[in-house]
Amino acid sequence: MGTVVIELTNRCNLSCGHCLAGRHGGGEMLPLAIFAVLVREAAGAGFGKFSFTGGEPTLHPQLGEILRMTHAAGYRFGMVTNGWTFPAIYGKILAYADRLSHITFSLDGARRETHDALRGPGSFDRLMKAFSICVATGIPFTVNMTVNARNRGELGEAAGLVQDLGGRGLRFGPLMITPESRRRGLDLSPEELREAAGSIRALAGQFALAIGMAPGFATDDLFPCDPLAMREMNVDCRGNLTKCCHLSGHPEESGADDRAGWLGEESFAAAFERLRAANEAFRAAKIRHQAAGFSNLDGFPCWYCAVAHGKAGWLDGEPQHPWAASGPRGAAAGPARAERLITIQAKQADPRSTTL
Repeated sequence: MGTVVIELTNRCNLSCGHCLAGRHGGGEMLPLAIFAVLVREAAGAGFGKFSFTGGEPTLHPQLGEILRMTHAAGYRFGMVTNGWTFPAIYGKILAYADRLSHITFSLDGARRETHDALRGPGSFDRLMKAFSICVATGIPFTVNMTVNARNRGELGEAAGLVQDLGGRGLRFGPLMITPESRRRGLDLSPEELREAAGSIRALAGQFALAIGMAPGFATDDLFPCDPLAMREMNVDCRGNLTKCCHLSGHPEESGADDRAGWLGEESFAAAFERLRAANEAFRAAKIRHQAAGFSNLDGFPCWYCAVAHGKAGWLDGEPQHPWAASGPRGAAAGPARAERLITIQAKQADPRSTTL
């Protein structure tokens, strides 16, 4: 059974420099009526689990009701949280723990000063308290860590910390570069990201802890992610069914062709089928692009998708940026191939998918 990643809100109580701007700083909450559509219809399309994200999902004022509806309909669930509010809300989770897969916490440094520099003063201690609550109550938890210029030297320390504190797994993800991450000096070059991936692979043999890498690191696999395999999909806080949480996390002005439909006006099944068709078209286009010749950066799959969906246009004004010449928009790809892929992407987009 697949997973629906549900962005309950774009509101967050932190303001992390490496976070995609569309994921925080807002005040929108997923309407309960749209969540009810998911509860009624997602299972019929083969989805048996909800993963709640944000923003900070624990800030949704109807979180308790959302968990009740999830449990009553027989879905399993998980949650990604920064841990700040966990002491206040974990009781709501415990009430439905028999269908909980795990809680995933965001850790961005093995040391207090590193984590707090990225997420704000006091956030590391709050996270340690959340870990302790999980251990005391039997709530299973894992950790995500976004690899960036500030924490890349603490990967091994982070693995040791999570293992010692009772975590069940640690997954490293590559930083999705943005103007803000560049401004804060957090970006890694492609070469540095490849080096980090090598370090992570080496860690996997040194710890009993399960250590993995999120899609996005360089790979020869053209389609390494669950969304393109239709095993996972994303619903943003407005109720749009979208291709993935990374794409939907970019600002509105970066385009909307990653949206397949709005669940406020059509069924999950209809939007799902449109998403399937769009993904098949994207896969075919990427295969043709590879045959015509990839640039040296097109092997980073999440970056490739961001570029192909128009989420990296801000780099047009920064030609010297190490990521500027990648993907179908980059000079290294050639204007003819770029034009072909842009045409394919335009054909995929459906006017209804831009409805808010």
